[in-house]
This record gives sequence, C-alpha cells and structure tokens, in this order.
Amino acid sequence: MIQVFIIGSSSVYGVGGKNGGWADLIKQALHNKMYGENGVGEKYEIYNFGKSGATIDFVLKSFPRQLEQYGRDGKIITIVNVGGNNAKAEDRPDNFVSTIEEYSKEMSELLKMLKEKSDHVIAVGGGFYDESKTNPKPSPLTGGKSYHTNKRREEFQNRFKELCEERGITFVGVGVDEKEWKQEFLFKDGLHPNQLGHELICKNVLEELEKLLIS
Repeated sequence: MIQVFIIGSSSVYGVGGKNGGWADLIKQALHNKMYGENGVGEKYEIYNFGKSGATIDFVLKSFPRQLEQYGRDGKIITIVNVGGNNAKAEDRPDNFVSTIEEYSKEMSELLKMLKEKSDHVIAVGGGFYDESKTNPKPSPLTGGKSYHTNKRREEFQNRFKELCEERGITFVGVGVDEKEWKQEFLFKDGLHPNQLGHELICKNVLEELEKLLIS
C-alpha cells in the first residue's frame, strides 16, 4: 500500500476549481489507475488535507496527528503546498504574518519533519497574483482584508525552493510565466488557480508522483 498525503492551504483544498482542485484531480487520476479499465487494483490511498487560510504552523501541528490517525505500514508520499498565507499581510499592508526569517525557520522545521515521516516529499509552488484584486483582497472567511503581492510571493517562493534544494526535496513550479498564468490559469479572484490552473498543477505534480509510484 502506498499512501499519498496532500497537505497545505486553499490551493490544495481546491479554491477556484469548478471540477475540483489539483489535489482532487490527483486523487481522481490514481483512482482511475486503480479502478478504471485494466486497473491495477487497490494499491493507493490518497488524502486531501488542504485547509483554506492554513499557515506553516498549522501544518506543523496537524500533520503528525493526521499521520497517526490515517497512516499504515507502507510507503508514504507527502505533497505539500503551504506558505503563501505566511507571506501575506493582514488588515493593513505592512502587518505581515511572517518575516522571511520567520518563514525560513518554520519551513525548515516543516520540511525536516516531512522528510522524517515520509519516504518521499514533493513540494509544490503557486501561481502569480492579479494585485488589482489581491492588494487588498476581502476575506470570504473572516470579513477582513489581506494583502498579497507578487514581490512577496517571489521572495518567499524562491526561499521555499532553496530550502527544498538544500534538502534534496523535489520542487514543482507552475511552469509558465506571469503573463501566461494571469491570462490562462488564474481564477477571477486574482489569487487562486482556475480550473485550467489546477489541471496544469496536477499534470506537473503527477509527472513527479508517477516516478515514485513505480520506484
């Protein structure tokens, strides 16, 4: 049995995907592999533990408990997409959730834990923002405002990628430039992937995941 745990925030949960987010699409693909025509049978379990608004700290605290409750003997593959909510500001433009130093410390702790508790880890980056809609962005969850900028996104995501490279963790980006992402793959809220965006991320992640399923 191979278990796939997909953890993180709203992109993992699937905001913006009318037919499900990229984590849901990965589950559909593996279910088709198991139960479709000429399927391989019940070889995988796939869990989507995405939570809108989640920060690194939330995942640090919740994942060990999820693993305790759901884990089995066998290979564990963890796919993680989190940290965007650490880069944002809340209520006012300079009230950041985390500094880059705080982010680096927490992300280092998270990646260390994931490597210890998983056979393989895949880290997933996020897309670009339409700042006319995200700086600020009204929150449908709290009623407050948050501030998301591409400058902060780039700084934090580059650090995420560096931390992964230092630890031998596979990092998967969206694979397109800012202009193309905004034109084709961005949901109307200016923040999350649209359906095509979720499908693109799913495709990119599956390319790496499939290597681990046969190894």
